[in-house]
Amino acid sequence: MTARYAIQAYNLYDSISIKAIKALLQDQVINSSPVELQVRHGPFSYFFVYRFGSLVFFNMPAEAIEGELARIKELLGVGLSEPTTESYQVSVHNDGNRVEFEYVQIEQSTLPYLSLIAMTVGQSAALEYFEANADQKLREISEFMQRLGATGKVPVNAKLLLKFIGSAGWMRQHIISNLSILDSPEEVWTSKDLERLFKELQLNFDIHVRFRTLDRKLSLVQDHMEILSDLVASRRANILELMVVALFVLELLLSAFRMF
Repeated sequence: MTARYAIQAYNLYDSISIKAIKALLQDQVINSSPVELQVRHGPFSYFFVYRFGSLVFFNMPAEAIEGELARIKELLGVGLSEPTTESYQVSVHNDGNRVEFEYVQIEQSTLPYLSLIAMTVGQSAALEYFEANADQKLREISEFMQRLGATGKVPVNAKLLLKFIGSAGWMRQHIISNLSILDSPEEVWTSKDLERLFKELQLNFDIHVRFRTLDRKLSLVQDHMEILSDLVASRRANILELMVVALFVLELLLSAFRMF
């Protein structure tokens, strides 16, 4: 007999303090690490909290999910203005593990298996948030470059430019340090079945492909920003040179005026 369960991910924050959440949920915590918190909600329902900002709920009704989200928001704040979500199905059957587009089938509904599924679904939700932000930045920088080509003038001031560069750089650093896209969890080193399942899940959600695409987009944004930054610096240097020349001419004029 096959049993199927829902798994839902909500990417609510840029990052989550595992320590703070652990203190809030200490009576329910099953396992914890610096990047993940595994929490029991009922006899066969769990939720997972990830440092990269996602919360993933397994086999929990909508009202229970809303209750947990409200409790966490009360501690950490409302979070992102446009949070992203991802949903998936988990089927438990004794004829082998199999990853499909809309569901994953597992033989054992144990926590190590559920944790790998939850991590991948949570990563997918987090990537969707960063993908949307990267696309927005790419559109903005494309508009800057189009105006530069049309007018021959730098279409942005230095302060806005620095803010833009800092935002794109922070996003890349955050993804690499917190999202742990390229790192396999410790569980996969203990079991060939878990390792195979994790790889198939990552492939199904295109995690590595999406990460590389996202990184290329952010690299392109930074490259264009550096071009504009150089142009801004060159423009400021030219203005300073003109000011020095103007002051020199003014000094000559004043000296000539004193002679007469």
